[in-house]
Amino acid sequence: MYIKQCRFLLNTLNQAVKKQNLPVAPKLRSGLMINVFGGDANPYTAEITVNKIYNCRLFRPLLRKLIKHETKHMDQFQIMARYITGMAGNIDAGINNFRKFLIRRFPHFDGVFIFNKKFYKDTVVRSGVIQEGHPQFEKAKEYVRAYKEYPNLSILEDLNVVAEKGYREMLKNRRAKLKIYKNNLLEVEARKAAKEK
Repeated sequence: MYIKQCRFLLNTLNQAVKKQNLPVAPKLRSGLMINVFGGDANPYTAEITVNKIYNCRLFRPLLRKLIKHETKHMDQFQIMARYITGMAGNIDAGINNFRKFLIRRFPHFDGVFIFNKKFYKDTVVRSGVIQEGHPQFEKAKEYVRAYKEYPNLSILEDLNVVAEKGYREMLKNRRAKLKIYKNNLLEVEARKAAKEK
């Protein structure tokens, strides 16, 4: 990647972190992604990955929106971690509960990635836990509920549906999942953040 492009990506990330008041900035990396449009926020590793295909000057407006979108997701995960830690009463136990919470939804995280405990511990130390009476308590509960309802958009799941029920059923299943994905609170807020100046 060119140095100017790296500076652009890092500056965009820093601006998004500052605008959304994230207590700890996630890492940003570039990688070739086949089944993802432009990027991905991995809550387990606390990294935002940008698709290498878009690492050129032509796609800077798209990258700016993408980084804002994924930074909002990292903000949402930080709020969820603070909420789950607040329920546990102990920082280490709470962060471990948050790790288990992520694994329940996406079990493949555990064997493939290393959990970024330091990122979430720093978040809790800098911003505190979210307990009942906190201004973000209700929002955190909504985020947890939305995360539990988040659809699995994996190509592997689509292949399983094709193998079991056929191509048309896979298309129906895919459309239904995309509708749920589009209307999920986490995605609605992230799309709104991407459009902000």
